[in-house]
Amino acid sequence: MLLKVAIKCYCVKNKGGIIYEKIVPRGACLLLALCLSLSAVGCQKSNENNKIKEGQSISSEEEGMSINANGKNETFKPSDYTLEAKKEYVYEYLGLKFKLSDKFRNYIADKKIAMLDDQSPIDKELKYAILTFEKMTEEQKNAVIEKMGDGYKNWQNEPERIGTIGIFEKNTSEEKKSKIIKCDTHTKIGVSSDGKYDCYLSTNSGAESNLLDELKRTEIQIIDKKERPKNGFVLSEKTDLENTEAFNKESVKDLRKLSTKDINGKDFTSKDFEKYDLTMVNVFATWCTACVKEIPDLVEVQNEMKSKGVNIVGVVTDPVDDNGENKEAIEKSKLIHEKTKASYPFLMPDKTNFNGRLNGIQAMPETFFVDSNGETKLSWIRR
Repeated sequence: MLLKVAIKCYCVKNKGGIIYEKIVPRGACLLLALCLSLSAVGCQKSNENNKIKEGQSISSEEEGMSINANGKNETFKPSDYTLEAKKEYVYEYLGLKFKLSDKFRNYIADKKIAMLDDQSPIDKELKYAILTFEKMTEEQKNAVIEKMGDGYKNWQNEPERIGTIGIFEKNTSEEKKSKIIKCDTHTKIGVSSDGKYDCYLSTNSGAESNLLDELKRTEIQIIDKKERPKNGFVLSEKTDLENTEAFNKESVKDLRKLSTKDINGKDFTSKDFEKYDLTMVNVFATWCTACVKEIPDLVEVQNEMKSKGVNIVGVVTDPVDDNGENKEAIEKSKLIHEKTKASYPFLMPDKTNFNGRLNGIQAMPETFFVDSNGETKLSWIRR
């Protein structure tokens, strides 16, 4: 019900049909983000007949999204997904750039130190955003965990914190900073160019002294801070954004030339957008528990709103990878479509990645809207 109310908040009835405001009041945005996040909690098991009741979610095993071809849970190595060692890091949304010492950079390259990132909730006002540096043991470096469950969260909490580099909302107390980032010493670098944040190098005095000494040798510089992007995620580095940032390019608002297929091979083009005043595009992946869990709610929304000119389509990202079509992911997508009784199509990314609109997505599920002219509208990300 909350999800339906949230969608309705976005659609304003007018004599000539549905109109859409480009600037939605902050309260409405937060309401929608909250409502959508309420539908993105853990999965529940289905009944004995392995059927999905209306509004009911399914377990990860039944979804087919954490089981590989051999019937085993899919796994990955977290240390392979830590940030890479570079000569210079430029974070324009933090207003910072820095260079680590050669020795410390080599530690990162050798996976002796994990470089990770963290920020306050992306659907709220930014309170902090940091890069963290953790000492990894051989066991942590070589750990392999299941994609589903809380394995990754537990892995993140295991390494020993060395220190952090980042920004905090002005007037954040020392006590609060220490609690957030597990560091007890904070060296202020300066104030962000917009004057809203203090920049810090923070360290954990309990860490190895040689590692602390190397981290303190980091050369940090305050640069012009870019305005926070629409997706709320500020920890994209400049090199990550080149040719991938969707939100500041006018071209990605135009999907009039879209031509793709759904997971069953049926054509879908921009002409399908013309059939409705507004189409909600839900971007997700088969391995994302929260994404799959909300599909029955989206089905219910579509059933109620379709007669009012509002449609829903899904875009499932992992059936297409660097090697082309991923047949295993396509089969998982079909299974999820069947078990959730989805009444709307699951589309495949086309060669243009929806004219770049799918580029740079940092968290899923994400939703954006497309009007009957093929123009994209406001978007939300739920975590």
